[in-house]
Amino acid sequence: MIPQRLAGLASFTRQPLPLLRNRVYRLWKGGALLDRFQGQADPADRNVPEEWVGSTTVSRLPGRPPHEGLSGVSLPDGTTVVLKDLIEAHPQLMLGEKHVARLGADLGVLCKLLDSAMRLPVQCHPDAAFARQYLGSNFGKTEASLILATRTIDGVSPYMLFGFREGVTEAEFRRTVQAQDIPAQIASLNRVEVKPGEVYFVSAGTPHALGPGVFMIEIQEPTDLVVNTEHVFCGLQRTEAQCYLGLGFDLGMRCFNYEAAGEGYVSRHRLVPRTLRDDPVGLEESLIGPEHTPCFGMARVTVRERVSDLDRGRCYVGIVIEGQGRLTGPGCDLSLRAGGTFFVPAASEHVAFEAAAGQTLRLVKCFPPNFQARDIP
Repeated sequence: MIPQRLAGLASFTRQPLPLLRNRVYRLWKGGALLDRFQGQADPADRNVPEEWVGSTTVSRLPGRPPHEGLSGVSLPDGTTVVLKDLIEAHPQLMLGEKHVARLGADLGVLCKLLDSAMRLPVQCHPDAAFARQYLGSNFGKTEASLILATRTIDGVSPYMLFGFREGVTEAEFRRTVQAQDIPAQIASLNRVEVKPGEVYFVSAGTPHALGPGVFMIEIQEPTDLVVNTEHVFCGLQRTEAQCYLGLGFDLGMRCFNYEAAGEGYVSRHRLVPRTLRDDPVGLEESLIGPEHTPCFGMARVTVRERVSDLDRGRCYVGIVIEGQGRLTGPGCDLSLRAGGTFFVPAASEHVAFEAAAGQTLRLVKCFPPNFQARDIP
């Protein structure tokens, strides 16, 4: 039974919906660049280094509020509602008929703004097949990152650890984990210096760790399933169950793809944007398409004047990364500015993005699973 208030909100699915701020607590620190991006005074690195955008996923960190991670929506009448509740009340209007036929009322994707001020632990994530067999989840945690900005911290250039170095064997890596030889674990992985604008596809099983000084958009399958190989992190001792998803060391370490190795692997997973259209009024690029993964999609739109939204009829999460403008259409006039986020329902009747006078508006669209490349006229 749909609560009466939610049942009466169907009309609001006909327009893009601004999202409320949704910072999420983590053990590690960061967030100064994220603060600045969101226009906050006195930006600083704290234990809220992530903004979960358009999230229907709960963070489930022990000791935290039970609904932490869920995004809220600001409605045109001045009230607010939890995005997940609105989707569950009106799934076809919010997600689209084809999406609901595949996934029901599950958005099926999680988007984050993430800013690291320290190195995160060495880790990997299970794929969907492993998660279904051993963890009771329909989703694994394939993910991808668009680097927005970087900074040097304590003289360390921004980097990530990505994939095994050529020649590292499963037996050798397992020994470094069992011995808790952290320098050896780090030395087992490729160190990759990152730059703004780069896109990295982190397929499930890839060993990785984000270094300090990286601010990015992360798009992923909607779980927090992670195998951690560092038993002590931020001064806290983690149990074997916490490190290996409750599966034990041997099975947990099977999540790693030991063929994800070498500089060639890194190069293949550093994605090159594909131009969808480029004309005097705007540029649109596919950053992550169905040729890369069925798990999610990502596109970047640069608006110089007025650009029609060719993704009308599809739901997506929007993140404004530069400039100011509007998203307009019948009964719709949503103000957009850098740092802002919004959710576009499948039933939205908006028409076009418009840049403010003298501005370039740039935004990123994050799509749920099975986003298919469209035909561009």
